[in-house]
Amino acid sequence: MAPANPFRPKTLAEEVASYVRKELLLSDTYPPGSFIREEELASKLGISRAPVREGLKMLEGLGLLRSIPQKGSLVVAFSPGEIEELYDIRYALEEILFREIIRRGTFTGEQQGALKKILSRMRLLGSSGDSREEILLEFSGLDMEFHLSLAALAGREWTLRLLRTVYHQIQHALLRDLATESDMEALVAEHEEILGALQRGDLEELRKGRFFSYFERRLDPNKGKVRPEPHETPGEEDQTGQKKGEKA
Repeated sequence: MAPANPFRPKTLAEEVASYVRKELLLSDTYPPGSFIREEELASKLGISRAPVREGLKMLEGLGLLRSIPQKGSLVVAFSPGEIEELYDIRYALEEILFREIIRRGTFTGEQQGALKKILSRMRLLGSSGDSREEILLEFSGLDMEFHLSLAALAGREWTLRLLRTVYHQIQHALLRDLATESDMEALVAEHEEILGALQRGDLEELRKGRFFSYFERRLDPNKGKVRPEPHETPGEEDQTGQKKGEKA
């Protein structure tokens, strides 16, 4: 994926999409299930309805809004089941990309260094003095940069396009739930494990490490952890009445 041109100014429609997306992620202005109306948003921003319409369509294309005739753009709400489905899709697409990165040998030391710099910036945010809203927005932006930069190494443009949409939907559904510094640290640690497995070319380890989603582990912290074998208590009797460890 070619990097964005830093000198290309954003269009007004892109500015509208960026503004609305920030509102969706961090404020209570447009909660899930509410409607965004073109004329009201245009009046609020002091611009014509044309760029507002185009900006909202951009967000509809990412699956964050749904156009309802005569009502406006509905803010999509994702149920827990839908979030898990999005993770299933995400991991299936990521496995294709990881496999291709390993096959093509495109994960070089230079690429790893650049991605580690992103992780360093993510880790520092947890201890910054910024507001929670500013930290979440910056953290999610760096997280997206990390994943899209990594996925681009596979050279699979259509897979990357699909994955970009899924990333935005998961971010939309879960960003507010990312509330603490420990959450951020855990996510950074997971990202570092991905880099380590890619460096070793270990696709199986990548599969294991990402079998249970972050969302599912929030519901059950023991998900995905290897459970130790139960310890036997010395002298404990089994169902036959014989002490464990004694020979018959």
